[in-house]
Amino acid sequence: MSKIPFKNVALGLALAGSLFFVQPQTAEAKLLSGKEPTPEEAAVQEAEQGSPKVEAQLTGEARSISLDEAMDLALTNSPTVLSAKNDLASAEVAAQKAASQSRTAKQVAQITLPTVTMPTPVYTDETHTSVSYVPTTSGGGKAMAKDQTYYAATVYGPEATKKAVEIQTYAVASQEAACSLQTIQAYYTVLCDGQAEQSALMALEKAQNQYNVVESRLNQGMATKLELLSAQAQVNGARTALEASRAKTVQDKRSLSVIMGLDPETNWSPTSQLTYEPLLIKDVNEKVQEMVATSPMVQLTKVVFELADITRDNTLVSMPSFTYDGKTAELTYQTAQIEYENAQSVAYTSAKAMLENLSLAREQYEVYNETQALLEEVYRLAVLQYENGLNTQNDIQAAAADLASNDSQRLSALLQYNIAKTAIEQGLVSTSN
Repeated sequence: MSKIPFKNVALGLALAGSLFFVQPQTAEAKLLSGKEPTPEEAAVQEAEQGSPKVEAQLTGEARSISLDEAMDLALTNSPTVLSAKNDLASAEVAAQKAASQSRTAKQVAQITLPTVTMPTPVYTDETHTSVSYVPTTSGGGKAMAKDQTYYAATVYGPEATKKAVEIQTYAVASQEAACSLQTIQAYYTVLCDGQAEQSALMALEKAQNQYNVVESRLNQGMATKLELLSAQAQVNGARTALEASRAKTVQDKRSLSVIMGLDPETNWSPTSQLTYEPLLIKDVNEKVQEMVATSPMVQLTKVVFELADITRDNTLVSMPSFTYDGKTAELTYQTAQIEYENAQSVAYTSAKAMLENLSLAREQYEVYNETQALLEEVYRLAVLQYENGLNTQNDIQAAAADLASNDSQRLSALLQYNIAKTAIEQGLVSTSN
């Protein structure tokens, strides 16, 4: 008879007891039982309740920063946002200048009509036989001398500069949206690092406990030196993983500090949490259309298209459509129209993908989170059977590897879910191709 691998047996036992192990213990249940949760149970409960404290620290002044505060700092200190705001200020000055020039042009265009004196016949009797001539003055007053220059100064100039202000306004909004999305991704990554640290620390504790068990069995003549070396390798691997996890936290915190405009070595801790809170969307298509309509990049290309229309009309006032200038204006108009349509298409695709990623990440997290509880039980059973001489140290290491792998995927799904959820809630759509 072939030997059934231990991992399959243990997983079957865990699945058989899933009704007990998967269901989270409520606060009332813990009070009634009077028992403290095991480290494995505490890990599952902590993952469901929110992010643990991020252990890795940097030097410098300590401070706590929420997600909203991080976004405010990033928007305040972002070079691209500041540059866009400077361009907006310049556009507003140009619009004010165009309005002033329009008023001046209207005043200059007013001309005084010439005064003309002509002799007018006046009859002195009813038979009109006697006539005399009296000088009469006519003409004078004001009139408007309108030409292409007048139209450009009083109509096209003010309208074009107003559109330029709108364009720069949406350019600022677009840069702010990109900066906010980048901050959200970086902030949640730090929170995910914090949970990964806790998982790595628990893995190290498991490995150390197992080493102690193997060492005790070796002293009793029930284990081999090779098993002890294998347990030591498990401890070393877990310690290395913890150090790497902490290093990643520090590096990601440095990166986010730069985004926020802080010194990279600033010692800060996140106060927001990486939690699993389902986002219910009644109508996906309606939500997609809403996100497209409010996209700053879509609005920007729309105003550029409107400006191209105004420019074309201004050009065709003095230039026929078959001339070089006329054809250039028409080509610019058609290009702007294409760019506007492309922006809508990109925003639609991006919004649709974000909603699909949200759904996928939710499904993945739920599966990995349930599997995590089962694998915790598989590991517990593996340790128990090893203590009773029913399996080997290699089985323990295999169970630990499966547990770590699944936890990594669980955290990755939770990270992507929170990023997509927050971006959708704030109407942030990536418009990069």
